[in-house]
Amino acid sequence: MRILLLLALFALPLLGVHAQTVSGTITDNDDLPVIGATILIVGTSSGTTTDLDGQYTVTAKDGDVLRISYTGFSPQDVTVDGPGPLDIKLTEGIDLDAVTVVGSRGKPRTSYDAAVPVDNISAATLESSGRGVLDQQLMFKVPSYNSTQQPISDAAAHFSPADLRGMGPSRTLVLVNGKRKNASALVYSYVTPGRGEVGVDMKSVPSAAIERVEILRDGAAAQYGSDAVAGVINLVLKKKTDPFVNLGYSVTGEGDGEQISLDAGFGVNITDKGFANFTVGYFDQKRSQRAGEITSVADEAGYWGVTDDSDFNTADLTALLGREPSAGFQVGLPDMTINSFAFNSGFTLDEATETEVYLFGNLASRDGSAPQFARVPYWVPGFDAIYPDNTDFFLAEMSPQILDHSVTLGLRTVRNGWNFDLSSTMGKNRIDYYITNSFNQSFAGSSPSDFYNGAHQFSHMVNNFDISRIYERPSGASYTLAVGAEQRTERFETEAGEFASYGDGENPNAAGGRTGSESFGGFTPDNESINFRNNIGVYTELTADFTPQFLLGGALRFENYSDFGNNLSWKLNSRYKFAEGKFNVRASVSNGFRAPSLHQIYYTAITTTLTANGIVENGILGNNDPALRALGIPELQPETSFNLGVGFTARLGNSVGLTVDAYQINVDDRIVLSGQVTQTGDAASPIDQLLDNVGVGSAGFFLNAISTTTQGVDVVLNFTGIDFLKGRLSGSLAGNFNNVEVDSDINTSDFIEQNNLTSNIFTREDISRVESWRPRSKIVATATHKINKLSSTLSFLYYGSVTYLANNELDDATYGGKLLTDLTFSYDFTDKLALTVGANNIFDVYPDTFADVYEGGAPQDRNLDFVGRFKYPWQTTQFGIDGRRVFTKLAFQF
Repeated sequence: MRILLLLALFALPLLGVHAQTVSGTITDNDDLPVIGATILIVGTSSGTTTDLDGQYTVTAKDGDVLRISYTGFSPQDVTVDGPGPLDIKLTEGIDLDAVTVVGSRGKPRTSYDAAVPVDNISAATLESSGRGVLDQQLMFKVPSYNSTQQPISDAAAHFSPADLRGMGPSRTLVLVNGKRKNASALVYSYVTPGRGEVGVDMKSVPSAAIERVEILRDGAAAQYGSDAVAGVINLVLKKKTDPFVNLGYSVTGEGDGEQISLDAGFGVNITDKGFANFTVGYFDQKRSQRAGEITSVADEAGYWGVTDDSDFNTADLTALLGREPSAGFQVGLPDMTINSFAFNSGFTLDEATETEVYLFGNLASRDGSAPQFARVPYWVPGFDAIYPDNTDFFLAEMSPQILDHSVTLGLRTVRNGWNFDLSSTMGKNRIDYYITNSFNQSFAGSSPSDFYNGAHQFSHMVNNFDISRIYERPSGASYTLAVGAEQRTERFETEAGEFASYGDGENPNAAGGRTGSESFGGFTPDNESINFRNNIGVYTELTADFTPQFLLGGALRFENYSDFGNNLSWKLNSRYKFAEGKFNVRASVSNGFRAPSLHQIYYTAITTTLTANGIVENGILGNNDPALRALGIPELQPETSFNLGVGFTARLGNSVGLTVDAYQINVDDRIVLSGQVTQTGDAASPIDQLLDNVGVGSAGFFLNAISTTTQGVDVVLNFTGIDFLKGRLSGSLAGNFNNVEVDSDINTSDFIEQNNLTSNIFTREDISRVESWRPRSKIVATATHKINKLSSTLSFLYYGSVTYLANNELDDATYGGKLLTDLTFSYDFTDKLALTVGANNIFDVYPDTFADVYEGGAPQDRNLDFVGRFKYPWQTTQFGIDGRRVFTKLAFQF
């Protein structure tokens, strides 16, 4: 902070070429304001966007060239000659994509001119999805992005693991206004896509605060550091808006899963030198129910060992299932409430040197309740002592309280043609775990029903100093040099829960020997830890436009981590235009790395998991645990990657554009969460002795176990401004075709191999989780027709098949691809009031059921469908199990 203030004081007296405030209005052919148009000062990264009245204000010098662009209009260049007003009328035409910043620290470029593939998703496109939170909006608009709501998956039910190109949550870097966003505190330890990984909480930023989302689909570790193996998502916040209020409502075709959203925001000028924009968001979701029914009393009795002579006998079971065919299970969306706030501001300290202080951030709180496995008397006896009104079952629920906040303070200035940017970012994500409607069997009748199970917290402090300069040559060539440094401090904490959440009540009336709160045991004092690390990175990036047609760029980055040492990453990329710029070919090659997260190094817990042996208590040991050294498991090391991409772009006439990009991503020493190492029953076995020492019947851990090869193709066809049925037609056809393969060699240890445990460490199921639990193909086709005040949007979304590999090959299953259809209508009553109504998945398509894919209607391993409680595959969900959802939205502007 002191450094920023000193630099601000230093920058105030700097003198340079005279700059002035230029303002004006951007309109279309009908003299209507163009909202959200991009105004860029050519040759710099400075610019702005128009507000709801089409007005803009920018600081520029006489002779500067302003480039104005907006989707559906031809870009236009104008030269500054005095303060204006400088009004511009845009003509509908070829501008098929807006300017993007991510991917290069030089000139902002459109996706058709960039040397690497970049998506630019506008706020209007996100809103048209009909979804209420950002991760789901991206899920149904971006083919290479996947984020599916997972039922019954502990805290992961509140987060929805997300990834690009099927590479897992850990390998996508998320930025806000170009600055690193903090990761969440959650380790995805359940059996979901992304198990064992860590991602960013994509529900924490209100989508109404976002101007656009830039998605760089290319390895970028050399430019941005760790995590950017699959690509980068940059959330660009709005700069200034007129006051608005948006109210939305949706419900499934079954009448459940209601969602209510309320967003409001406004922007203000700070004198004539600055701006501030504020957005608040509220989102409330009710649970849905899509559970199956127990297939038969005999199946259930056989699975759990219920007999005519057991304490809970066959007659009792028959009566229970008559009353509760799903045995109390609830499978579907969780209850969830999100309150969020985001702000973005900037203030010019000195116009002559373009010195600006900026401040932006977000704050989000989230709570809710996700049903877990319902407990029945023949599984957990004795709960009737605290649940006398319902002796059939109790439904434990994961009810966390989640807090995410981030703030960035920075200063930009220009000196002798050099752009300086100094910033500090603080971010934190905290999860307080609560289990409600649960039971600790060892306490018997004195057990509480609600438990505090402890907390995880991750925070970081990131300091960036970036310098860049663009050299323009009379020949038309230009060269951009960027250098910079980043210092990052990370902290991961585990806090213990209350004693009843993990302890043994030693009640003599206890009906069994289970301890801890059912469904999720609390963190013990032994689990508590506070862990830190620091890293320093320096980079240089050079981009050379040798001619208007030929570009060549490269980047080099050196990183030093306090816990594992050094890394050097590099990248080269190139682009060549021909046919008067209508066709481009481009290619990139790079290596990269991903540092093991602090979570993966230090996470430790006791969890309850569904396994081939039923419901068992198992441990996850921290990578620093001495027990792992006894197993021969080494300390975690960084993953390394090699990315290769090649593609082309084409402007096909004045209204159609095409991009095709093929890629291959090799990741070595990929970090995974192992399967369970279980006791053998031999007290002399070193495995049993080790597990006895840590107090669990089985244990998993993190290790650099596998290497993967990912190959795929992204195809995007955009069309805009086409005359059709007395209106205008715009839209896109985009697809991602992706294949991930795990190399045959699993990297474990001599101890693991000598004790024949390799198949336990990374099973066939684990392999399929990486390779095929995400669709290998995903296609999104959207067309919007606008005539006067009415617009209609029709979308087709195809999700390819997913495959589950079981440890018993007879239970392998492929769940077929599905086509979903969305339809939306919007009507602008006035310039300030609009109504939208629509339906997602109008034909009520669901994933294949277990009965669809298994001969006889059920798998042999009844853990997969839990004897019928799960109707749909809960591990490999392609697009959710909501079915049809109808929605409406009312948008006010003031």
